Amino acid sequence: MVLKVVTMAELRFEVLFEPARTGETVADVCRRYGISRDTYYRYRRRYLTEGIEGLEDRSRKPRSSPAQIPTEVELRIVEMRTAHPRWGARRIRAELAREGLEAPAVSTVHQALRRHGLVAAQPLRKVKADRRFEREISNDLWQIDATRILLDDDTPAWVINLLDDHSRYLLAAMAGLHATTDMAWDTFEIAASRYGLPRQVLSDNGLAFTGRLRSFEVIFETNLRDLGVELINAAPYHPQTLGKLERFHRTLKEWLKDEGPAWDLEHLQELLDGFRFHYNRHRPHQGIDDATPTERYEPAVDKLPVLPTIRTPEYPTGAILRRVTATGNVGYQKKLIQVGYRWAGATVRVITIGDLTHIYYGETLIRALAIDHHRYYQGLKPRRPTKPANKTA
Repeated sequence: MVLKVVTMAELRFEVLFEPARTGETVADVCRRYGISRDTYYRYRRRYLTEGIEGLEDRSRKPRSSPAQIPTEVELRIVEMRTAHPRWGARRIRAELAREGLEAPAVSTVHQALRRHGLVAAQPLRKVKADRRFEREISNDLWQIDATRILLDDDTPAWVINLLDDHSRYLLAAMAGLHATTDMAWDTFEIAASRYGLPRQVLSDNGLAFTGRLRSFEVIFETNLRDLGVELINAAPYHPQTLGKLERFHRTLKEWLKDEGPAWDLEHLQELLDGFRFHYNRHRPHQGIDDATPTERYEPAVDKLPVLPTIRTPEYPTGAILRRVTATGNVGYQKKLIQVGYRWAGATVRVITIGDLTHIYYGETLIRALAIDHHRYYQGLKPRRPTKPANKTA
């Protein structure tokens, strides 16, 4: 016996005419076939307007897909993730916007990554605090901290970073074998020579920055006090106070892992300089609405006016001339030499005789020094000893 195959449309047609054929009510027929009365009348309307074809199954695809992204955008998302495996949905969205593409929502980018198997399922995260503590202007507060880095031969090295709280701008990054108070001060001096002085500096309680928990003072806090800069220290065992730098260190180490490892301190410093350029100018920061730190950093440096007496004297032809910066510094032999704010804007002459470098304004000698080639910044004040004061029994 040959079995007759009935299509779904034919079955629905029989159900629609069952009340007329058997005399049952529509409710009884729907109960017997296990369908609702709404379904019965919906198919009845479709049959009356479209005939038997109206009883066929229809596609469940929505008429419009507002969350669907253009093919070229999805392709670019895949390309970015493949080229930069550390980039998440938020970073990719920011980069799409920078390329001038219509960037979809972060959740849409994440779904595109999931469709292509580029992200794994993640457990639910704890709800983050919706309040961020941030200074309203640049140069109001700088954060400084040290982090440990391993060189290629597993030799430990240290990096001291100085970050502007408002803009996340990386002001300076210095590498050394030990996180000493001299190294901390060198890092601060480099940043201050570039961007002026902040109102406050925030640090943890490491000996490179403070000796307050051990009843003595280190050179870093002494020199800050002499400059009129207030030093704030985090509470002991509370790294959340320096949360911006703690998170920054993770970003730095991921970048060094991709670009390194460093062979020695000199190579590490080169990598840090490259990272600083990339971080400040090209990396959109989620904490500042996907702007780059450079786009948000507005230096609050007081531009000192050139005094009326500061004119350009007549110098001999071929003399080595330098212009003093607004912060009172002169660049020479890849070093930054401090001569003082009073000479801001002046053109000075540099003469090297033996081991001494002489800096003249006209015929007036304004500074003579033996350049310390182990340090970038040549400050006016001699360095103070960092040994703790003798404690009484």
